[in-house]
Amino acid sequence: MRLNENEKKVLAILREDPYVSQQFIADQMNLSRPAIANLISGLQEKGYILGKPYVLKTEDYVTCIGGANLDYTFRLEENLLLGTSNPVNSSISYGGVIRNVADNLTRLNHQVSLMTVLGDDRAGDELLAYSKKTMEVFACDKIKHENTGGYYAVINKEGNMDVGFADMSINDHMNRNWILEHKRHLNSSKWLIADTNITKDAVEALIEYARTEDKKLAIIGVSGPKMKHVPEDLTGVEILICNLDESQSYFKTTSDDLEEIVRLWLSRGLNKVVVTQGKKGAIYYDGKEMNRQKAFLVSDDKVVDVTGAGDSFSSALLHGLINGETMKQSILYGAISSSLTIQSKFAVNPKLSINLLKKELKKHENI
Repeated sequence: MRLNENEKKVLAILREDPYVSQQFIADQMNLSRPAIANLISGLQEKGYILGKPYVLKTEDYVTCIGGANLDYTFRLEENLLLGTSNPVNSSISYGGVIRNVADNLTRLNHQVSLMTVLGDDRAGDELLAYSKKTMEVFACDKIKHENTGGYYAVINKEGNMDVGFADMSINDHMNRNWILEHKRHLNSSKWLIADTNITKDAVEALIEYARTEDKKLAIIGVSGPKMKHVPEDLTGVEILICNLDESQSYFKTTSDDLEEIVRLWLSRGLNKVVVTQGKKGAIYYDGKEMNRQKAFLVSDDKVVDVTGAGDSFSSALLHGLINGETMKQSILYGAISSSLTIQSKFAVNPKLSINLLKKELKKHENI
C-alpha cells in the first residue's frame, strides 16, 4: 500500500524510538496531536504498525491462525483397562495444531506470527511466555473467564494414542469478527496458515480476505468432527492438507480411494491438495497432476510418540512451498519431518532444522 509523505515521516520517527508519544511526533512534524493520531491509525490499518509500543512491520510474516493449548500426555505402562486405574507416566507440553505448526516453522527459519486465543489463566500465561521466545504474539488474545484449551492423550506402549480428550470451547471465540479485528495483522503476512479449530465463518472470512488481498492461504485439518468448519467453496485457498479420516468426514463417505477423495476436493475450487494416510503415505495434486508419496517408515522400536506427526508433516511441506520449492520436494520434506517427530517424545522435535531435513533426505533419496 502506497504511503504519503507524512506517513513516511511518522514511520521514520518511530523507527528511531517506538516509545515516543504522539505529542512528541506532532512537535517534530509541526502538526496537531489529533492529526498524528489519525496518521498512526491509518498506518495501523495498512499493517505498518502492529501494536504499542509502536511495533513496526519490518518484513512479511507467516501468520499461523488457530488453536493453541496445553497437551497432557499419559503414557501407559501396561495395556489400557477400562473401569479401573491404569499406571502411567505423565507429562505436560505446549500444543495445538497451529501452535505446533508455528513452532516447527520457526525452527525452519521462518518469521512467524501466532494468532490465537488463550484463557486468562496460568496456562495461558505460560504458553504466551514460551511462544514469545521464538515467534511474534501480538495477535494473541486472552479471553476473560475462559480456560486455555487442553488436550489429553493416553498413549499405549507402541506409541499410538488409545484415547484422547479435547477441552476446546474457548476456540469458539475465533470467529469471523475475530478475524476482521485482526486484519491489520494479516496485512503483515505473505502466507496465512489456518487450522480447523477456528469457526466456519472465520474460515470463510479468511478465504474472502485471501482472494481480495492476493494472499497465500493454507488450511490444515484437525479432526473429523472439525471438518464441518470447512466451507463448500474453497476457491482462493492455495492448499488444503488433511488426512483420509478428515476427508471422509467432510464428504460423508466411507470410500478409501485416495484419488477419488482428491478429485472431490479439487471440485471445491482448491489449487493444491494433500491427503495423508499414515503409514501408507500421501496422495497430492500439485496444480497440474496427481502423485503419491510413500511414508518414510521407521522400525517399531524407534517409535516413541506419534503425537505431532501430522503437524510436522504440514509444517515442513509448507516450508518448501513458502520458499518456492516444487510440491514434490516440499512433500518430501513433510514425509521426513513426520518420521523424525515420531522418534521424539515431543510433539515438536527440538532437533528439527533445515540441515537435519536435508541430511535425512540424503539417506532416503533412492526411495
